[in-house]
Amino acid sequence: MRNARASPMPWQLRHEASRGRGRRVGVHGAAGVAVRRVGRTDKCAGKGTREHVGPPSLNPPATRSTVIAAVRGTVIARGADHVVVETNGVGYKVHVPRQPTRDEVLLHTHHTVREDDQSLYGFESRDELALFEMLISVSGVGPKAGLAILSVARPAEIAGAIASGDAAALARAPGVGKKTAERLIVDLKGKIGRVAGLPVTAGALTVEDDAQAALVALGYTPSEAATALRAAPSKGGATTEERLAAALRVTGRTAVAGR
Repeated sequence: MRNARASPMPWQLRHEASRGRGRRVGVHGAAGVAVRRVGRTDKCAGKGTREHVGPPSLNPPATRSTVIAAVRGTVIARGADHVVVETNGVGYKVHVPRQPTRDEVLLHTHHTVREDDQSLYGFESRDELALFEMLISVSGVGPKAGLAILSVARPAEIAGAIASGDAAALARAPGVGKKTAERLIVDLKGKIGRVAGLPVTAGALTVEDDAQAALVALGYTPSEAATALRAAPSKGGATTEERLAAALRVTGRTAVAGR
C-alpha cells in the first residue's frame, strides 16, 4: 500500500499564500519561528492582513529616545551637587549648580543618555539651562565643568565675562583652568548674545559670588558654600570679607581653620 502524502498544515498554507511561492518552510528554522508568530498574531487580532515578524535577534525592538525636559515636584533629599525631586511617586536625581532655596521646585533639565548612564542637570530658569548647553557645546567642557561655572556666577555675569574676554573670572570655577576659560571665550564670544533673554553684564562678580568662591577655595563644595551663605545673616552693603565671615560662623569654622 502506497503511503498517502500528508496534507499541508494550515500554517504552511497561510505562509505559502502570503509569499506567493510553492515551497514550504519547516518549523525549526528562523522562517518557521516567524510564521508561527504570524499565526498567533492573526488569530488574536482577527485581521485579514499578515505581518512578517522575525525572531528577536533579527528584528530587535526600536530604540526609544527619552527626553526629560523639566521636573516639577518636592525636594526630598539634597546632596553635595544634586537634589532628589519627587514627582508622582518617583524620585529624580537632578544635578544642580546651586541648591534651590525652596522645597517645591520646577527645574528645567538637560537630559543626557549614554549606553551605561542617564543623568539630569536641572536649572531654575530657561536662560540658565540655555547657557549651560552653550557651555558644554565647547570641546573639552563637560557637564561637570558647566555646572561648576554656573555655581560661582550668575548667567549674566558669565555672559559678561565671555563677552569681555575675562578668562580669570571663568577660571575661578573649580576644575576650570585658564586654557579651558580661554577656549570658552574664543568659541562663545560671538554666540553668547544669542541666548534668548540673557543680558550681558560686564564687570566684577557680586559680593555673594566672591564669598562663595572663597568658601569653595577653603574646601567647601559649591552647594555647601551656597547653603552657608543663604543661612548667614545678611546686611546691606556687606563686603566680601563680612559675608565670608558670616558664612563661616554658620559652619563653625574660621577663615584660617582647617576643615
